[in-house]
Amino acid sequence: MIVTLTPNPCVDKTLYLETLRLGEKHRGLRASAVAGGKGCNVSRALKSLGYETRALVIVGGPTGRHVVQMIEEEDRVPCTPIWVQGMTRTITTILEASVHRQTPLFEDGPAVNPAEKSAVLAAFRQAVQGARVVTLNGAVTSPETLTDLYAQCIPIAREAGAKVILDSYGPEFAAGLAARPNVIKPNLEEAAALMGRSLYGVSARRDALRYFLDQGVDAVVLSMGAEGLLFADGIRSWQITPPVINEVNPVGSGDALVAGLAIGLAEDWEWDRSLRFGIGAGAANAMTWDIGHFEVGEVKRLGARMVIRDF
Repeated sequence: MIVTLTPNPCVDKTLYLETLRLGEKHRGLRASAVAGGKGCNVSRALKSLGYETRALVIVGGPTGRHVVQMIEEEDRVPCTPIWVQGMTRTITTILEASVHRQTPLFEDGPAVNPAEKSAVLAAFRQAVQGARVVTLNGAVTSPETLTDLYAQCIPIAREAGAKVILDSYGPEFAAGLAARPNVIKPNLEEAAALMGRSLYGVSARRDALRYFLDQGVDAVVLSMGAEGLLFADGIRSWQITPPVINEVNPVGSGDALVAGLAIGLAEDWEWDRSLRFGIGAGAANAMTWDIGHFEVGEVKRLGARMVIRDF
């Protein structure tokens, strides 16, 4: 079992237009919606990869009920909702078919009070019993009360015998890092913000890998966008180039990577196998519009085309 925690999920809605003309009324060609948020994407990818998962989400209001419904009924993933008084956000993405351009519009998530935070931690403690891996995903919804949420969740997961992947940014990532998760997956921008320095160039990126390993994590996966990613675990350091694909929609590809890494941790795979599986899942995700829906066979074929070299 792999448990995902999403503190700030959303109704992730896409409105399809031929062309967006500012200041004018538009009638969409069609619309679609999924349960959004990084952890929801990870659970959806895990389901496609044939692995048992449970999604924990902090939700509120009618939009929160819609998120839970989509997770349970459409994604067929068991869900543990933690209800708060505020309203779960909606993200609306305008997709212009004529130029295949996406314009996402983000709402803020609900505030979470101290009593609701206590309920989140209680639900988390119960959900991680028996889990092999826990993934902590994305930004928190209420920084004034939840900045240390991941820092508090990590020791709870460890006590339950679960390994932890932290994929976040900002103050909650810094606080979570201090609690020593097993694996972290920042991108260059997020890592640079935490370190307070540019990560342009090979030397700076090697320094970043060493910096994160010195914080006590077992492994670092540093995403570099189109350049691929860097990996280090204190024994080896690799630069990984993903396969060339016909990209349709990159949204959720980093989360599919996390899903593959989580399976590798759960099954005690060697790192090269875990990375191939994760990279393959990310590539397969990017080749289709639907987030987290792909075939395991395609994942393995794409992962086999990944190139690893020492860094």
